[in-house]
Amino acid sequence: MKEHNTQMKTLLANQGIKCTPKRMDAGSLKGTWRLYDKSQRWTPDLIQRLTDLGFVGHDHNPLSQWSGNGGMFSVFVRKSK
Repeated sequence: MKEHNTQMKTLLANQGIKCTPKRMDAGSLKGTWRLYDKSQRWTPDLIQRLTDLGFVGHDHNPLSQWSGNGGMFSVFVRKSK
């Protein structure tokens, strides 16, 4: 795992968020993070915790129940500006 992904995984784990992060370094999603854990549901609590950490959706809009992939924890996020 790349160092920046390991650092993000540690940051999120310290906040009680278990997932696999992957920074997108190319393409139309460049500058976003893919956060996922197929064993975890996309819940309002998880949305709030990521929002509190300063994350927004890949489109710069606030995270919502529709940001997750079919109710599973699989989202593309970026740090808000």
